[in-house]
Amino acid sequence: MGACGENTALTQVEIIRTYTAKQPDELSLQVADVVLVYQTVNDGWYEGERLRDGERGWFPMECAKEITCRATLEKNMERMGRLLALETNV
Repeated sequence: MGACGENTALTQVEIIRTYTAKQPDELSLQVADVVLVYQTVNDGWYEGERLRDGERGWFPMECAKEITCRATLEKNMERMGRLLALETNV
């Protein structure tokens, strides 16, 4: 199994409410963005990576809904894999 298999173990969330970063370590998000969650802190924040551009940062949990559908998770990882492949071919 490559790196892809490991990533599927990470939680993915879909953004349901726009969030504008207020601190340098926060992530601005738009509705329908997909974020890979690296860690959760118990005061209601996630740290994650936005799939469309690999930007990392913190964002409030109430802006996100966990994706539980396996097919969606795999499709997102596949898309991310393709994006990464495109970037490394430059």
